[in-house]
Amino acid sequence: MKIQPAIRYKVRQVINITVLWLIIGVLVEIHNAINYNPETGSFFIYFIFGGNALQHLLITSLGPVAGGLLAGSFIVFYQREKMKGKTYGQKLFIHSLLYLIFVSLCILIVGTIGAINDSAAASFWEKFDAAVFNLRVLRLLITWYFIVLFTIFFLDISEKYGPGTLKKMLLGRYHSPVQEDRIFMFLDLKSSTTIAEKIGDEFYFRMLKYFFQLATEPVLNCKGEIYQYVGDEIIISWNRKEGLQNANCLQCFFSIQETIRAKSDYFKTQFGTVPDFKAAIHSGIVTTGEVGVIKKDIVYSGDILNTTARIMSLCNQYNTSLIISGVIYEELKRTAGYEFNWLDSPGLRGKTTKTPVFSVNRKV
Repeated sequence: MKIQPAIRYKVRQVINITVLWLIIGVLVEIHNAINYNPETGSFFIYFIFGGNALQHLLITSLGPVAGGLLAGSFIVFYQREKMKGKTYGQKLFIHSLLYLIFVSLCILIVGTIGAINDSAAASFWEKFDAAVFNLRVLRLLITWYFIVLFTIFFLDISEKYGPGTLKKMLLGRYHSPVQEDRIFMFLDLKSSTTIAEKIGDEFYFRMLKYFFQLATEPVLNCKGEIYQYVGDEIIISWNRKEGLQNANCLQCFFSIQETIRAKSDYFKTQFGTVPDFKAAIHSGIVTTGEVGVIKKDIVYSGDILNTTARIMSLCNQYNTSLIISGVIYEELKRTAGYEFNWLDSPGLRGKTTKTPVFSVNRKV
């Protein structure tokens, strides 16, 4: 069974959370094991569980691993979707409540295993009580509370920049401009002004927000990156190899179309209309770099973006929903399941040479 890229992306998030919490958990335990004896004026290391440091770290690492897998899966696959639209105060309260549940569970797991492996001459419950109900556990509760909040904040920042973009920024990949061969899709809602006048600005914004939300999973499944939201337009980008692989750049458009059609009843009920859209796809060399001082971002610069926007403006003229440039056509013209029709070779504004354009439809 093939796992969709959108699911793989979420699984990677869970794995990253688990690994991060494991590393932090080991560092916290090592830090807590370092103690100071004021009588001798010297430091010493003391581990509570097991017969040595390795056993202690192995036992205490079970908590972060269990928490990362269980809580991480819950946060990524369920909670974040349910929290959309909540205020920060509501999010903080719910996160705090769920944190207490999950961390308490992890502490009980570690305390149980620690009591079983404790060689002291006492009953299991005495060892369990000593392992769980003490100031050390309270310190861990406070420490991990802030670790969990930081994790959720980090996920919010990651979503703000898009999958993979934050990592590129942290690694400094685009501190100096680089040239890349990329594919771009400009996707724009049709009759947006008419719809906004009909249903009102507030309902139109809600519809647009829901449309963008629904479009996200098809973009991820087709290995695309959402570059920008510009009004009622989405700019989607691929590196050339992934965009051409399995015709991902074409598949993305029709997957979004299918997703919106599947929710047509909801759109009609909530907004009185089902959004339709048009798109253009083109590719070429762009210069990519990090810009900004107090608000940083990674931007693409080049004639390719202007050309793609010009091509999209032809959709109404040729009464078609998807137009691709001749460059994309030459790469994908033999792709099964799609029908390509030559439209024209118009002289686009600002271009000295004519640009062949083709409409694309999916074969039934």
